[in-house]
Amino acid sequence: MKKGILSTLLVLVTVLCLTGCGSKPSTLNCTQKVSTVDVQLTANFIGNKINAMSMKYDMDLSKYSDALVNTVASKDYCSTVQKSMSQFTLVGCNQTVENKHMIVTSGIDISKINSKELTGSPAATKQALEKQGYTCTLN
Repeated sequence: MKKGILSTLLVLVTVLCLTGCGSKPSTLNCTQKVSTVDVQLTANFIGNKINAMSMKYDMDLSKYSDALVNTVASKDYCSTVQKSMSQFTLVGCNQTVENKHMIVTSGIDISKINSKELTGSPAATKQALEKQGYTCTLN
């Protein structure tokens, strides 16, 4: 009887460890300044697999007149950002002007990314992006 309970307990502990270990959610936030644009990339991980990605472009327009800011606001920057990030497919792109900042936010369609590229430890992904000039935090 004791042996059966210990065996069952051991199996439950092993299953809980396997489901808990490696499937912990984490978020990688990376930023980089490119000219007058702050770029932010966010990747949400479950264990060692990315399950969601998004991006944000924040263009500082504070040096421009209100008329020029309005002209910039009327342009389609979602298309411009899509062209500059051609390796990704953007979804749900939105652009707004707030306090003389053009802000473009979008999700990234991970179904269009090779599954091998979506797998890797968050820490290794952080290091790779930092080598490309990003500053990253891992939560």
